[in-house]
Formats: sequence, structure tokens, C-alpha cells
Amino acid sequence: MPHNLIIIQARTSSTRLPGKVLQPIWKGKNLLDLQLEKFRRLGTPLVVATTVNPSDDAIVDWAKRNNVEAFRGDEQNVLKRFIDCARQYQAKNLIRVCSDNPFIQSDQVPYFLNSLAQGVDYISFCNHSGIPAIKTHWGLFVEGVRLGALERASEILETHAEEKFYSEHVTNFIYGNSEQFKIKLDQAPETVVSRSDLRFTIDTPDDFQNMHSLLQLAGSEANLEQLIELVDANPNIKSVMRQGIDQFNK
Repeated sequence: MPHNLIIIQARTSSTRLPGKVLQPIWKGKNLLDLQLEKFRRLGTPLVVATTVNPSDDAIVDWAKRNNVEAFRGDEQNVLKRFIDCARQYQAKNLIRVCSDNPFIQSDQVPYFLNSLAQGVDYISFCNHSGIPAIKTHWGLFVEGVRLGALERASEILETHAEEKFYSEHVTNFIYGNSEQFKIKLDQAPETVVSRSDLRFTIDTPDDFQNMHSLLQLAGSEANLEQLIELVDANPNIKSVMRQGIDQFNK
């Protein structure tokens, strides 16, 4: 059976909020701590894929303290980093986790991995318009992708005019070219599928404070229904979400 691997993509040199993944956000825990708690319980091998930039020594130190595998690769070409990481761990079916999402859901991981094992190249939830979750502001869901699809994308992109853009965004070329890859997009859970006013990802200090406030209310284990109910009941949290949505074009 092909080897499965959860890859948490993390670096400290964020342009808008450097070091955000290691900054305590709730009860002394940082973003990586919160994600590790969720994904480690699945029993699937897990690695943090960071960069060779010396500033990311701190992420490697965090990994050592938490008995987590750490891989260091290309800082700008994240597609290459993922391919190199998967090859090192002899993994074929990959779950991509972006580290700036404190409320990311883990329960779809076994289903996504099973779909990849059956030959799907890329799997994700999508919104009511069929847009992959990664292209929304939700920050709630992982992606599943096969190493073989990443390798094929990398080969195609060697002569592509937008190679730099696609190499930074890892899966964008794959889900944008359904004629070349086997794509599976499932509608997101009913509670979020039609919501374009929700943003649980962290890019800025305002986002960070907003998610801290939500964690204070919801804790880290709230389900989607509870999470969204709390957001809808708190105009201030929703207002900061709207500002982030308006500020960042997806």
C-alpha cells in the first residue's frame, strides 16, 4: 500500500506577520502546537516541511522538542519542497496542511487519503461554485495530492511562463488543469459551503488577534457548527474577517 504522509507547510519569514506560527495564540500554544494536536491523533506519519533559511532553525527546534519529523527544502519553490519531502519519506499520497490555520479540520484526512489511493490526483472540498477550498478564505480544510501529480506538474512547469507562481502555490496548477489531472472536488459541509463571509486564516496581526479571541470563546476542539455559530453571534469577530476578505484577493 502506498505510504501516506501529512505535510505541514511552515516558515517563520512571513511577509506580513513574521514568526506567526511559533507565537503563542491560546493557552501558551502556538499554531503548530494546535495543528499537531489535531493531526497526530490520526496515526498517519507527519512531517513539518520548512525551509533552509536560518530563520527557520526555530521551527526545527520546535519539531525536535515535540518529537516531530522536520524537513528543510527550497524556500521559494514550495512545489519542489513538497516533492523532495515526499521522496525523502517515500510517500505517495500526501495531505497538505497550511500552518496559518488554527481551526483547520482533520476529520476528512482518511477519506482524502483513500481517494488518493484509488487513483485520484488531487482532492479537496469546494464551495457552492465549485471553487477549491484553498482558493477561499475559509482556512478550514486540508488538500490531498499524489506525489506523481506534483512531479508531473513540476515537469510541465519547467517550460511554463508562470512557473514561479505555480511553484510557490504547490497545487494550483493541478486543480486548474482538470484535463491533465484526475481532480475530485467534493462540496464542503453544508454549514460553510455557501459562506463567503468567513475567514479563519491568519495573515496579519489583526487576523492573529481575531483568531485568539475566537479561540478564547470556542477552544481548539469546537466543531464547524459551533465555530460558525460563535462567529455569527460576535459582530466584532465577523467584522475583522470581512476586513481580511476585502484586503486579500483570492
